[in-house]
Amino acid sequence: MSSGVSRVLDVLRRSWRSLRTKTIVVTLAIFVAGIWSLTFYASHYLRGDMVRLLGEQQFSTVTLVADRVNHEFEDRVTALEEVAHQASAAMHDGPAAMQAHLDRWKDIETKFNGGTFATGVDGVAIAAVPRAPERVGVDYSDREYTRIALREGRPVIGDPIVGRTLKVPVIVVAVPIHDPDGKITGMLAGVVNMEKDNFIDQITTAQYGRTGGYLLVVPRLRLVATATDKSRVMEALPPPGHIALIDRFIEGYEGFGVTVNQHGREMLASAKRIPAAGWYVAALLPTDEAFSPIREMERRIVMATMFLTLLAGSLIWIFLKRQVAPLIEATEALQSFSPAAGEEQPLPVVRDDEIGQLVTGFNTLLQSLGQRKTLLRQILDTSSVGIFLVDLDGCITLANRRMHEMFGYPDEELVGCQYVDLIHPSEREVGRMRMLKLLASEITAVDTDRLYWRQDGSQFWGHLNGRSLVDANNVRQGLVGVIADIDARKQSEQQLQLAASVFSHAREGITITAADGTIIDVNEAFTRITGYRREEALGKNPRIIKSEHHPPEFYAAMWRDLIEAGFWSGEIWNRRKNGELYPELLTISAVRDDSGKTLHYVAMFTDITPMKEHEEQLRQMAHYDLLTTLPNRALLADRLQQALSQANRHKRRVAVVCLDLDGFKAVNDTYGHKVGDDLLVALSSRMRQTLRDVDTLARIGGDEFVAVISDLGDNADCVPLLNRLLDAAAQAHTVDGIVLQVTASLGVTFYPQAEEVNADQLMRQADQAMYQSKLLGKNRYHIFDQDLHRSVRDIHESIEEVRRGLAAGDFVLYYQPKVSMSSGAVVGVEALIRWRHPSRGLVPPGQFLPVIENQPLAIELGEWVIRSALAQLQAWQAGGVELAASVNVGARQLQQRDFAQCLRAILAEYPDVVPERLEIEILETSALEDMAGVCRIIAECQEFGVNFSLDDFGTGYSSLSYLKRLSVNQLKIDQSFVRDMLEDPDDLTILEGMISMAGAFRKQVIAEGVETVAHGRLLQQLGCDLAQGYGIAVPMPAADIPGWIATWRPDPQWLGVRALRREHLPPLFAIVEHRAWVAALAAHVGGQGDVPVHDHGKCRLSQWLSATQAAHPALDGRLAELESCHQAANERAAAMLDAYRDGRGGDVEAHLGELKSLADRLFEGFNALMQVID
Repeated sequence: MSSGVSRVLDVLRRSWRSLRTKTIVVTLAIFVAGIWSLTFYASHYLRGDMVRLLGEQQFSTVTLVADRVNHEFEDRVTALEEVAHQASAAMHDGPAAMQAHLDRWKDIETKFNGGTFATGVDGVAIAAVPRAPERVGVDYSDREYTRIALREGRPVIGDPIVGRTLKVPVIVVAVPIHDPDGKITGMLAGVVNMEKDNFIDQITTAQYGRTGGYLLVVPRLRLVATATDKSRVMEALPPPGHIALIDRFIEGYEGFGVTVNQHGREMLASAKRIPAAGWYVAALLPTDEAFSPIREMERRIVMATMFLTLLAGSLIWIFLKRQVAPLIEATEALQSFSPAAGEEQPLPVVRDDEIGQLVTGFNTLLQSLGQRKTLLRQILDTSSVGIFLVDLDGCITLANRRMHEMFGYPDEELVGCQYVDLIHPSEREVGRMRMLKLLASEITAVDTDRLYWRQDGSQFWGHLNGRSLVDANNVRQGLVGVIADIDARKQSEQQLQLAASVFSHAREGITITAADGTIIDVNEAFTRITGYRREEALGKNPRIIKSEHHPPEFYAAMWRDLIEAGFWSGEIWNRRKNGELYPELLTISAVRDDSGKTLHYVAMFTDITPMKEHEEQLRQMAHYDLLTTLPNRALLADRLQQALSQANRHKRRVAVVCLDLDGFKAVNDTYGHKVGDDLLVALSSRMRQTLRDVDTLARIGGDEFVAVISDLGDNADCVPLLNRLLDAAAQAHTVDGIVLQVTASLGVTFYPQAEEVNADQLMRQADQAMYQSKLLGKNRYHIFDQDLHRSVRDIHESIEEVRRGLAAGDFVLYYQPKVSMSSGAVVGVEALIRWRHPSRGLVPPGQFLPVIENQPLAIELGEWVIRSALAQLQAWQAGGVELAASVNVGARQLQQRDFAQCLRAILAEYPDVVPERLEIEILETSALEDMAGVCRIIAECQEFGVNFSLDDFGTGYSSLSYLKRLSVNQLKIDQSFVRDMLEDPDDLTILEGMISMAGAFRKQVIAEGVETVAHGRLLQQLGCDLAQGYGIAVPMPAADIPGWIATWRPDPQWLGVRALRREHLPPLFAIVEHRAWVAALAAHVGGQGDVPVHDHGKCRLSQWLSATQAAHPALDGRLAELESCHQAANERAAAMLDAYRDGRGGDVEAHLGELKSLADRLFEGFNALMQVID
């Protein structure tokens, strides 16, 4: 055979040397090079076209998704604007009206799955749908969407954030709420909960391709709002410069491209903007999926090329292969033949020559070996035990079918495994040593039980027989083993051992009976509990321990359950051998065969005598006083509740009496607790005897008792019992030869009452009445006064509620800026306290400060305000904002003798804040209460730099002498004078006088309550440039102050306005007088007041115009314009009154509008004229 192979190789060498072979090889090489070059060229250009086509297709898809999301956003903004447009009246009427308004718009809930809420102009939520108490009162003013909606007055789609109330990712859509004049009064916001079903789910649920998806991206934050892949929700995009295509999308590029993501995966990506939100939707698809058609096309081209190449080569060599194929097959079969190999396939005989004869002989040999191997395999596979061979390296070389089944391996997979890997880890090392000894012939055989491990990790017991394996030449080849599965036998043995151990050592008594009830076995606990030895019980019926404690129906029900359900459990009384009855907890189970027939009964019982005794002790201890055996507080509560229920049912009355012994403490202190205890026992017995059986006397502690007197027709029925209680308590009692006598004070309350009361309230009422009895002289009873209690209670509860709020940190300071109107400079802020009430929302100070005005709590709250303001000044200063702050101090706090020392100590806690930045505002009225003391305190505080301001100036007794004595730095004009100054000449006169007075005393003056530009300009003309009020800024949280300062700009009409000279004030008063006349006319036609008296020629404005024309002829043009407006106003007034008298309501409204417009033109003309004259 070897010479035949050599001849073949010689043929191949000679063939390679021939020209025909070389020509064929060169031609084939040229053909292969050409066709492969063409393949690569076509693949390159087809790939480019396909990439462009797929990108355009992806961009079209993401455009459709973006348009749908944009439409959904616009639809929700429109819905909110519609609700907000109709909410102005509700906002004006308060939170309850706003809540009712939102409740009517049910459709809005379908668009915002996270709810909808409305806030005031301060950003605090006042209403929400669905109703959510936890949302109302929440301050949203720090949110960006709140700032845009309330400050910029436009709708906004907020960036995704974690909701303050929902604690999940949300998107907030907010719109401003305007009043009829266009002023922003609040905000309406809808919340989209991104963890619930919502309209954005068309992105999160959409799958692009098999492995691609969509992203909703917020470019400003470089944040993924949501995505098909939920793990990417709220994920930050890579920073700029990391992925160029993402940077282009962020900058506004709309289109597609190929990029590599942060995980190194190549992606086809497209992006399209959402105009409504300024976001964009991106579609992502891995290129290994997107370009799979391209790769498939390239693969097919390559396959076709390879096919052509192989076909050409095959045709060239086919003839030679056909000639030598039979010889090569025979040679390879002989070389690969092995006795251990599997079944061999016979070679085909295609010739009649020597090669054919050789192949025929080889096939006969293979057939004989195959028959022997098949017979051996059948013998092994029919065995009920596992049989295996192991070589000298411990590797399994053969395993029968039972071996594979036993260890859970598919057929033939055990071959090649290490035998020791099949042994359980706990016995593996022992098994390895025994195998090595057997392989080394140190032992001849192994016969043992061993714990094995299946492929799935489960374990089982097997019995192993192993011996050495040798070949025909007696050379060791390994070992042969037989394993029998004995797991079931092992488990049975263990269960029997466990059952025997449990039966013998159980603390519970166990009885096993036959189906007819005959006892066939008992354990030691049975003997210990019942007293019967095992020998005495066997063969008997369990009736030997029957107690006769239960009726026959009890046992009938027990047997019925056993027969029907096969189980019974409960408490039962039995009798010991000595006749003693005892309780036991018994469980009986029926043991049945496969057909359901009962074979045995097993009873397990526990002696619960100690538990029953303990229960009785606990019941006595839980409900009765150990000293007096009277009911304790727990039993009293139950008895009292029963008495109240019976009183309601039978229309009767109940008296609750609180009794406290007078002088008992002296007995204890003088004679000791033992004597005191004896006295309590005697008094308890005596007082109990004075009451009826339906009444209850309880001891609730020390010398305190409570009596519940039931079934009273009216309150007077109780009086004899009360007197008997007093007499019983006052009787003398002798203990150890000592005569002791005490009295009792009784407090009484009755049920039912005018208001609903419960048992706890009755106890408190009786206790309060008892203390009144002691105050009135003791040894008497006092009946609770409901009306007095209610008044005191309400005040006390209000004070306590404020105290709890302060302890809980519910108070907060808001700050209102104070500015110079002419320069725009922010000169300071006023700290204003607010109460963030858990249920009432943000409560203004007017609703809680009066309650604590004369209480010590007022001082505590005042010191908290000062500390909080100083801490905020320190925080602002650290952030680069230098401000002064004023705080209001009440009369009680100010008039403390150590106020200055306390203030100095508080300032020392904040060393970074200079005292000059703190201003104390005191009420004019509180200063007048103790002028000398207040002046002393102001002087002491001014020594270390604190400034003072007189608040609400003008509302008290503003004596010149008082102003001279009060060394305050500033006077603050009360807003009541500022509010109506534009239309009330009297208020204007008072204002001018106060401003002049402040100037005379060289004190700075500031006005509060500036609500319009006109208010501010008129104050400037009077000489007051400092102001605060809603026309400048509303009180706001401390966090908003720096931002407000950065954006605050004064109204252009205020810039550079100077105070008018005194000679120019009369026309100002004349203008205000004219506006007052217009307001009176409007009131008259509105049905309020008479027609105001007015003489056009004699009014102050007309007289001033005439006098000014004479003094300033050069101003005739401007004065003529003012006179024309004035004349037109009088004519419109006359026409309006005529229309009013004729009942022409439409004309009245038109004339009134023109009249007000003319008044405004007069005021503007006057200001313009003053700039020329002054």
